[in-house]
Amino acid sequence: MKTKIIIFSVLIITSIFIVKLSNVSANEYDLETYKVENGWGYTILKKNKVFIKQDIIPGIPVKKPFSAEKDAETVGELMIEKLKNKKIPSISYKELQINGVIL
Repeated sequence: MKTKIIIFSVLIITSIFIVKLSNVSANEYDLETYKVENGWGYTILKKNKVFIKQDIIPGIPVKKPFSAEKDAETVGELMIEKLKNKKIPSISYKELQINGVIL
C-alpha cells in the first residue's frame, strides 16, 4: 500500500512539472503595443527579444499606422497565433476586414 502511495505521488508531481513546462513554451511570444506618430504599432517578443516590430498596418498598399490600439493588438495577436501554428506571419487585406481593423 505504501508503495502505491509513493508511485501515485511521483506521478502527480511529474504531471504538475510537465504542465508547468508546457506553459513556459506556450508563452514563448509576448505582445506589446506602443504609440507612434498618428496612431499605434505593435512589437512581438520571442523569449524577451524583439521578433517583429510593426509600425504600420501590414497587408495594405499605403504606409499607415493603426488608428486604434485595439487594432494593433488584434493584428499582433493574430500574428502570434500564426507563429504558434507554424504558419507564415503575414496578414491579408481580407483578414484585416474580418477582424474589424479600421483602415
